[in-house]
Amino acid sequence: MEQDVRERESRIPREGGQPIPPMRADTHSDTDPAVETPVEARQGFLGRPVLMVLVWGLILAVVAWIAVEMIAY
Repeated sequence: MEQDVRERESRIPREGGQPIPPMRADTHSDTDPAVETPVEARQGFLGRPVLMVLVWGLILAVVAWIAVEMIAY
């Protein structure tokens, strides 16, 4: 494992090096109707649906509220 670390570190330039180019958005089309890439057209995340996260957060908040009320009395 230590050899792997040394190998990776040997590839890092000690001085100078190439500058990192700035990240730019894709070039957009102005045709009618608009032509978009799949990434530009996507409106949400690919992971869990946001609604489920909100529902579970609300459920946990209610459970915590009930637990605090029971402890307080």
